[in-house]
Amino acid sequence: MNENQTRSHRVKLILQASNLRTKSSFTSVFRAKSSPFAVVSKLAPLGRTQEEPTIIGQTEPISNSLQPQWTKYFILDYEFGRELFLDVSIYDDRNKKQMASTRIEVGSVLGRRHNRSAKRLHPYGTLYAQIVPFETPKTSRTLHFQLQADLKEKSECYFEVHRRDYFDSGALWTPVFRSNLVPSMERGMRCFEKCSIPLNDIASNNVDIYDCPFRIMFWNHRKVKRHAVVGSLETTIAGLMDALQSQNSMKLMKGEVVGDDFTMITSIEFSGGEDTDTDNYTDVGYNVSSNSSLPIALPVQFPVPIPAPLKPTFVDYITGGCELDLSVAIDFTSSNGNPLNPGTPHFIDNNSLNEYERAMVACGSIVAKYDSDQSSQVWGFGAKYGGITRHIFQVGDNSHVRGVQGILEAYRSTFKRGLCMSSPVVYTDVIKIAAKTANMKFEKASSEGRQSYSILLILTHGCVSDINATKAALKEAASAPLSIILVGIGR
Repeated sequence: MNENQTRSHRVKLILQASNLRTKSSFTSVFRAKSSPFAVVSKLAPLGRTQEEPTIIGQTEPISNSLQPQWTKYFILDYEFGRELFLDVSIYDDRNKKQMASTRIEVGSVLGRRHNRSAKRLHPYGTLYAQIVPFETPKTSRTLHFQLQADLKEKSECYFEVHRRDYFDSGALWTPVFRSNLVPSMERGMRCFEKCSIPLNDIASNNVDIYDCPFRIMFWNHRKVKRHAVVGSLETTIAGLMDALQSQNSMKLMKGEVVGDDFTMITSIEFSGGEDTDTDNYTDVGYNVSSNSSLPIALPVQFPVPIPAPLKPTFVDYITGGCELDLSVAIDFTSSNGNPLNPGTPHFIDNNSLNEYERAMVACGSIVAKYDSDQSSQVWGFGAKYGGITRHIFQVGDNSHVRGVQGILEAYRSTFKRGLCMSSPVVYTDVIKIAAKTANMKFEKASSEGRQSYSILLILTHGCVSDINATKAALKEAASAPLSIILVGIGR
């Protein structure tokens, strides 16, 4: 496996928006005469602004809605440590005019709660971007089913299918299918067109496809006001098949109350190409309807290969709720030279960043974006306080700072305290404290059902004084949930 294969990950981008506006709307609540769709483009890397953006694709338009939840998603190749900027522009399908736009960075979305980030749209509205790992399809099969619903509504209606994505702190429902409209009619039974959904779009988080829950939501389509929910139900493929076999109706929920409306499942079919690795399953054909005389054998053995376990990737850990914690250790030994002299690594210039600051920004900004609380510890080593050389001390007034800007501010404040640089270059104490802190945070997170991992960024100019002691400290820290990044400054 080459380097690109080990560092590059496939992720899935899911988009929603809220509070969009059109020039013809006085409020987004009472007038929704627009059909927004989103266009996603990949922007050129920083420093190559002359390159044109590359269009990745666009979502389907959502008619008469200023709160669109698009079912079309986008597959991206993401490389850890390399910024990937995307432009998201929203257009009205009716007049093809732009409604709003914004830019997002993939890494910053991955570091947020539920891997979901809210971004302000210009000039109005909010974009919600969610990024999850793109899983290799468990099966190439497609589920086809048809519904009839007795809806107490006279207007046009449609339904949506939502999958359930699980996270450490809860679950979210994500739309994966939206039906065509059923025309207006008097209250009574509506027959919807047969829908087709890839089984892999319904299943999530290694839940068995047969028992994976999903939600069906029926909507009253309005031409002016927002669409209104008629009712919803939660079921599984097994539940649909049971309802078809027994010809029982499924009651619709209205909030937390069971409503009078109901739906019937009239047919189920499975189709799809041949899966690979056919030795791992038995192919069973299945095609039934309410008018079919074929017996329904439950449970059904689905033709799903059993994949070999894969080693988790960085994206798997981040999207699975693992919390990253960044600590920075800075070399203040005399090997850096006099910080008052221009050209030395620690020289403070209000018009530009010195070598240490550039390293903090370059490395810290990459790691910090995956830290959900943006809280970091900053330590120093090699400075003399009270006539004693300290091999670890707090940098700044606070034990924790926020983001890269907080790290820079804490660093600059150190030179206002009568700092006296000393020697030798020793960061064994920093390694030991970082390992101890990492273990404590891991134990606390584990007791609360969470995951925690720490990263120590050491910025140093001089050569370490005791190689053997440093090796011993690294060996002792090897069992801790900790990675150490060592960056040489000025060499």
